[in-house]
Amino acid sequence: MDTNNEIMEECNILVKFYSEEPLENVMAMMKYNPEKIIFLGHKDNMVTKKINDIKHFKELRCPTVNLEFIEVPKDNLNAAISMLTDIIREYPDVKFDLTGGSELILIALGCIAARMEIRKMRIDPFTGKEIDINGGEIITSDYKFHLSIAEEIVLHGGVLTSHTGSYADWRFTDEFRADIRTMWDICSRYRGRWNKHCARIDELRKSMPDQNEGWEELYKKPLGDAIELLQDLNKVKLLKEYRETGNKVIFKFKNDMIKRVIGKAGNILELHVYEVATRDRYLFSDAIIGAHIDWAGELHTDDSLIYDTMNEIDVILMKDVCPIFISCKSGKVGGSALHELETVSNKFGGKYARKALVLAKGSDDTTGTRYFKQRAKDMHTWIIDDVFRLSDEQLLNKLKRI
Repeated sequence: MDTNNEIMEECNILVKFYSEEPLENVMAMMKYNPEKIIFLGHKDNMVTKKINDIKHFKELRCPTVNLEFIEVPKDNLNAAISMLTDIIREYPDVKFDLTGGSELILIALGCIAARMEIRKMRIDPFTGKEIDINGGEIITSDYKFHLSIAEEIVLHGGVLTSHTGSYADWRFTDEFRADIRTMWDICSRYRGRWNKHCARIDELRKSMPDQNEGWEELYKKPLGDAIELLQDLNKVKLLKEYRETGNKVIFKFKNDMIKRVIGKAGNILELHVYEVATRDRYLFSDAIIGAHIDWAGELHTDDSLIYDTMNEIDVILMKDVCPIFISCKSGKVGGSALHELETVSNKFGGKYARKALVLAKGSDDTTGTRYFKQRAKDMHTWIIDDVFRLSDEQLLNKLKRI
């Protein structure tokens, strides 16, 4: 195969053996963008919802491709052979994508291939390598596949909502990235006191009447030691017009994003992980923070009476076509965190997904902790703990290894 144009001319019609793994159904579509793809599968796995997921993905990524879905009897080899033969007669230059697919359909194609030359291929989603078989000739080629996180979620039947942090809450300018690094330095010194002080400040802010033009007024006595955090934030210019007068502290946050970080203690760990992972924009092909996923794949207005299953994942990183689902915990963590991460990564990433639990604190050596880590290992979940003590380079290296 010498050029993409030659490839395109050779692959106007593709037959795809339907796979239970959504990614395997669209690799050839992404590479070749053919005129038509015929999916062959069985009634019990090629269900309407999954067919619609592929169609929604197609509209996003390859809108000109025509899709046809044909059911093949599950226990009738002769019927499968007959269907494949009819397709070959109608489309003599058809190419068969063997990535995934049921054993019966693969056997049927093998029976036909024993008596005539058939163009076949298989793509490995992990490596992007394609093996083409044309008669006795085998050609291996490489291709760089990319999926956005939004496309990945749609392919698996969901959708990212407008509440996703990357869309709604955060603007990663150079200035805000520097502010994240500054706040992480403070958080690393405060450790557990960061959560305690943030919660106290937020509680008092919400109990005070709304101030004009972003002003905040808090009483010193109920603030207690949390006033130290405000003083440190002021020293690094994350507050403005800060003053202590009588029994009150009066100030403004530098901007709404700083206010949001202090308003929810766990935000800073998520932001730190995201900021470190995305400094080199070529390392991961896509990244999302605060991913808010609607399982039904349909967006509704906030006042809608329709309630879909929702999940929020702290950070999702994409390496070509393989997503990494990351849950960040700045406080205590239990087994439920592992199971939630497992559920979401299986649903929206399939077998090509990776998952990691990032813990701010270090782990002790108690029986419960050892059991937790073994459980995580059994579930193929990476544990990155004691992030307070990790340099940015050490954290990035651990993320790379996933």
